[in-house]
Amino acid sequence: MAIAVGHCHGLKPPAARGRHYRPHSVAQLDRPALDRDHQERNALSPQRRCLSSPCFTTVFAPASEDQGAEPAGEEEKMPRVEIVAGRHARGVHALIAEAAGAIASGTRLVPAQGGLGGALLLKDGRSGEHVAVIKPLDDKSSPSNGGGGYESKAVLREVAAYLLDHDGFASVAPTAMIKISRPTMETTVASIQRFVAHHYDAGELGPSRFSVQSVHRVGILDVRLLNIDRHAGNILVKNPPTGDGSSSAVPLELVPIDHGLCLPEQLDDPYFEWLHWPQASRPFSSTELDYIASLDPFKDAEMLRVELPSLTEPAIRILTLCTVFLQRAAAAGLCLADIGDMMTREFSSVEEGLSALEALCKKAVDSIDAQSLKSVSFGELSSEEWTTFLEKFEKLLPPAFEAKKSKPASH
Repeated sequence: MAIAVGHCHGLKPPAARGRHYRPHSVAQLDRPALDRDHQERNALSPQRRCLSSPCFTTVFAPASEDQGAEPAGEEEKMPRVEIVAGRHARGVHALIAEAAGAIASGTRLVPAQGGLGGALLLKDGRSGEHVAVIKPLDDKSSPSNGGGGYESKAVLREVAAYLLDHDGFASVAPTAMIKISRPTMETTVASIQRFVAHHYDAGELGPSRFSVQSVHRVGILDVRLLNIDRHAGNILVKNPPTGDGSSSAVPLELVPIDHGLCLPEQLDDPYFEWLHWPQASRPFSSTELDYIASLDPFKDAEMLRVELPSLTEPAIRILTLCTVFLQRAAAAGLCLADIGDMMTREFSSVEEGLSALEALCKKAVDSIDAQSLKSVSFGELSSEEWTTFLEKFEKLLPPAFEAKKSKPASH
């Protein structure tokens, strides 16, 4: 069997406003509920099933007459897998080729046991190995049908997280948005991410055996992206390879997944599962400090504008702001726990207060805009105002960092 793999240059998912979401820590879903949901999807009409799951259709390549060759021109009817977003990222083309091979082998898609949002596992029918996790967009969210809702934005953020994980620093798996076009059938749009073989998620183990390096690298990524949903269930745990096959004494490595709630369009209250882990209070290593210092938030912002043109400017500005904050905080000697604490809101019996980061941003915004803001958003700032804001924001940071170092964490 064969399947065509191409590149999409014309499909650009439209921008849309996001919605506020309060994260909850969930490690696993109840299996009967998942099975019931999968049965309900399968009970839909054939046309509806093709909109709600990637109904990959393969055709046999022309063969000899005694093998029952397909009619001439049948290759033109093969489905095409096109890369909508993320096509220039490392590892994406290899992932798509492997996925296409698995699809052509006649494999079936099965629901992921612990996933949210209808995630499906793609398994290679020949080797039996899992190849990828696919998250289809429904007919309302699909950019090909004019949608631009939450699911479409979540897929863009998944791709953004991978693009921003330079040199695989935090081990984000190759991720892309794809479009599957099939003859006489509706087009399917979905995210695809390489399947990560793992032993547990962080919710099934205590953090004592996690390597300091892995915790720091996941945390650095989360700070840059202002991840509001880093719970234990979306941190996978795997053992690094060892020569003797034993890993009982080896610190466990972490792999972050599910980045659909990163890069919000305004400052929000993040949820960092690692905030209270002892590793987060350890100083950054020289390698980590060098990596943080090497980041270029303005170059990254421009890269996102080119690679993901439908990602909104406020979300891109959040990346710039949080990267600048991370860089200045790390240079001032703050550890990961200190930085995460300054980004997290304080709660009292009366109300939810602003985080230290929000308070600093509000002060900087108010200095260039007389209007008092209840929440901090950068979408309405002009380019000149945004530049002025960043200058004022950076001047507020040194005394704030000194004050933080003089008192213990409040969370």
